[in-house]
Amino acid sequence: MGRYSLGERSFSIGNALLLTVFAFLCVYPFWYILILSLNEGRDASLGGIYWWPRLYTLDNYRVMLSDNTILNAFWVTVKRTVIGTFGSLLITSLVAFALSRRELPGRQPLLFVFLFVMLFSGGLIPYYIQLMHLGLINNFWVYVLPSLFSIWNMFVMKTSFQNNIPESVVESVKLDGGGYLRIYIHIVLPFSMPLFAALGLFTAVGQWNDWFTGAFFVNDIQLQPLPTYLQRMLSTIEASQMISSSQMTTMNQTRLYNPDAITPKSVRMATIMITVLPILVVYPFVQRFFVKGVLIGSVKE
Repeated sequence: MGRYSLGERSFSIGNALLLTVFAFLCVYPFWYILILSLNEGRDASLGGIYWWPRLYTLDNYRVMLSDNTILNAFWVTVKRTVIGTFGSLLITSLVAFALSRRELPGRQPLLFVFLFVMLFSGGLIPYYIQLMHLGLINNFWVYVLPSLFSIWNMFVMKTSFQNNIPESVVESVKLDGGGYLRIYIHIVLPFSMPLFAALGLFTAVGQWNDWFTGAFFVNDIQLQPLPTYLQRMLSTIEASQMISSSQMTTMNQTRLYNPDAITPKSVRMATIMITVLPILVVYPFVQRFFVKGVLIGSVKE
């Protein structure tokens, strides 16, 4: 520290304090939701809970996890996220690899078409009509098929493939008799794993948090994902309507929970935590790919 001037030390301390406050403002809302979900609902409605649960209970999670509709919505979300993420990475990367090859016929017109479509869309009504003619309304595949190709991710991948895949390696594979599929599998994929990890996480988060598709294109509640179900709960004046009275009676008879310990708000807090938790668990495992994956291809040496 002796080699730093007073101004530099002051700036470092101020910067650390500012980032600490910013981190606290980002983390505390999640912590507040967590402690409310672990506290008795009637007691939480009295206020005064800020840091720790006052009357600890898991009844909010018992109520939520005993609702078959919520469990079904959770598995719909898991399926669409897994299938949609892997499918999108595969289709988008194949298109990006093809467009990264300068020998592709019609490459420039195709790039212009993709750029134009990315900037200008037909709007919601034509999109709905198209989905209806394709038979995707009230269909699970409405979550997957329209999102299999991302133009933005394609441009990012194309730039990465052009700048980071050595042409000499590609030519050596061609001399050995390998085709483009072999180049993609044995050259492109190993070189681009950080990029795939970063874009894969962005795609997965988008799939997991998407409530719009389920709310506007799916009427069958058995096909609606968890974010759509949560959005309905948060927009309903009495969220208790989302928990069937027959289910509540059965749970009371079997003494799975204390009915005085829960409120619609406390159940909503538990549902929010279940919705957010999977992404929070996955994020640390791919965080190390973020900087390298996002910046890869941005600079050509």
